[in-house]
Amino acid sequence: MNLHKKSLHKHVIVTVLVFSLIIGFTWLSNVFAVIPPDRTFGITDTYSVYGHAGITNADAGTRVWGNVGDNNVGHAGFTATQVPDGIIDVSTANGTAIENDASSVYDSLMSATQGVPSDLDLAGTHTVANGNPVTPGVYNVGATTLNGAVELSGAGIYIFRSSASLTIATSGGAMTLSNGATPCNVFWAVPASMTIGTGSHIEGTIIAKTGLISLATGASLVGRAISLISQVTLDNNQITQPTCTPVPATLHVIKTVITDNGGTATSSDFTLNVTGTNVSTSSFAGSAAGVDVTLDAGTYEVTEPAVPAGYSQTGSGDCSGTIVAGETKTCTITNDDIAPQLIVNKIVVNDSGGAKVISEFPLFIDGGSVTSGVVSTTSIGSHTVSETSDFHYMSVIGGDCATDGTITLALGDVKTCTITNDDIAASGSLYHYTPVPPLIDVVKVPSPLALPKGPGTVKYTYTLHNIGTVPVNNVTMVGDTCSPITLISGDTNVDAILDVNETWVYTCSTILTKTHTNIITATGWANGISASDIANATVIVGIPVVPPLIHVTKIPSPLVLSTGGGMVTYTNKVTNPGMVALSNVYLTVMINVVR
Repeated sequence: MNLHKKSLHKHVIVTVLVFSLIIGFTWLSNVFAVIPPDRTFGITDTYSVYGHAGITNADAGTRVWGNVGDNNVGHAGFTATQVPDGIIDVSTANGTAIENDASSVYDSLMSATQGVPSDLDLAGTHTVANGNPVTPGVYNVGATTLNGAVELSGAGIYIFRSSASLTIATSGGAMTLSNGATPCNVFWAVPASMTIGTGSHIEGTIIAKTGLISLATGASLVGRAISLISQVTLDNNQITQPTCTPVPATLHVIKTVITDNGGTATSSDFTLNVTGTNVSTSSFAGSAAGVDVTLDAGTYEVTEPAVPAGYSQTGSGDCSGTIVAGETKTCTITNDDIAPQLIVNKIVVNDSGGAKVISEFPLFIDGGSVTSGVVSTTSIGSHTVSETSDFHYMSVIGGDCATDGTITLALGDVKTCTITNDDIAASGSLYHYTPVPPLIDVVKVPSPLALPKGPGTVKYTYTLHNIGTVPVNNVTMVGDTCSPITLISGDTNVDAILDVNETWVYTCSTILTKTHTNIITATGWANGISASDIANATVIVGIPVVPPLIHVTKIPSPLVLSTGGGMVTYTNKVTNPGMVALSNVYLTVMINVVR
């Protein structure tokens, strides 16, 4: 019964070890190019001794604190009693996982840099007392022999790498650590074999690529010995697994609020969230001075889950990614109040002999001249839309404006006012002809919808459909921030007329430095009547959030009531051209009645 329980306990431990190796070693191999400050080494919580070709032990006095393993080869002379707080693991699967990960770490150690790697002769005396200690860094030690006292002084990473087999302390050399140095951050990368001499003491993790690791009689090690191809030989040795406490990383999260367009929000009005491992504060109010959040090394993300209406959101490059232990990164999330935008659309109906076109009706916002279909950036508050009228035409103001042309705008609003001018039939006309108006529909999709790592290029694709019953000519596409807008396909007969059921595709590319909403106005003519449609889309910059897209196509039936008033049925089709699902969808219907 006791044997059965022991076997079950061992199985559970091995399962945990494999998981630890996968997440620990892989992480280290990605961050060693620039040496980070001290932190845990994935294997420290598992194996103190590992030999691919096995373990041999010449003396019963050997003790290993930590786990011992090989690749299903054997451990001659080594018993379970010599591993007081660990296990002896001979699993091939676990051994292969260890070797793969340790090999990756070995390569990282060999390529690591911190300034210029130094050549170091360990045969001399290197202590604080004589003013010549070894400080954190990368050292090429050749095939040196440590005969005297070597002191590692200072917190940080120590990497000792040789070009051949390495002999350490053939006559009782000793290594000590001081001033924050820890065996968790000392590493030995040896391409062949490593020998630790009689009675000597060494610290750190040893990885031998092709040769064996040999501890002579009475030698001691605080760290671990890993032989990727050969074996580990022991003789009355003491190998102690170091206790490594993870050093947290720090995120300095700054909230910046720009209020140059009438906004009144402050940094504390915005809530920020941080995800990662062992995050000290996962949700908090923003601060212009910044909030420090500690977390374990690994992946992380800073987000702002809810942005108040009227504010854009832009993040710096360090608001998501990976962070190493002891590292400090700064994430700045900026919210900029968005000036409202107003579009005035002119529609001209020439069904009673009139011949005027859109450009012959001057348009104004608060007395300032504007162009039909072009976005005007304005301010929050009340505004008035107007035109220079013509007594031959009846004028009606609609859309988002009241019939007197007034409108009140809030931060971030994108509103459209329509002024329709319909020519008045001359006295004495014998008949009244009612022409069929055009009907167009434009869909805009940006690619990508988000630039989470900061500024970049965005390509807009505009798809223009003729959803009416008459061909449309004099088509124009006017964008507020992107040009040129280029027709790339659709006009199959090259007649510059958007035929019924024909689809034209346009593209335009631009570089965005902050979150932006792009607006396009499509206009076309048929039978002396203009038609227009507007589409907008938002691209998020600096934050890993994908914004929604929504599109509405409205078709009246019939398009013409030639004998006067009558019933019209409007069919509204809502589509989602984006990448995320939409919820709480609703329609607000406004009808502009002319005559």
